[in-house]
Amino acid sequence: MNPTSPPPGPPNVADLQELIDQWATFARGLEREDYTFDLDNWLNDVDVRELILEALPMFGREEMGDHALKLDEADRAFMAATRDFKRCVWGGGTARKEHWTAQKNWWYFRTPARSNSQLEDELATVR
Repeated sequence: MNPTSPPPGPPNVADLQELIDQWATFARGLEREDYTFDLDNWLNDVDVRELILEALPMFGREEMGDHALKLDEADRAFMAATRDFKRCVWGGGTARKEHWTAQKNWWYFRTPARSNSQLEDELATVR
């Protein structure tokens, strides 16, 4: 007989705070320098914000502490350092499947204002 494993413990606010720290570092970097990576890296970078969105309902702003403000600041920095993109950077099929919209999941509908030719070429193929 296999013993059953215990159910997962409650979510840890420290995990959310770590994601916010990653997002803030990424957003501040976009403000300071050109984005030099490819589309796969961009997708990984913006996926961090999606993970934050998914975790936010589990915690109140009080539990998040200073990280609630840090997230607001990082979001503003990201918006300032990016530009609107005509579609979801993951592609229209993925956006439909995941129910992502430019209003709710805006990070998936933006690209770096200071980009590079490889990323721009790859973005041109996103459908």
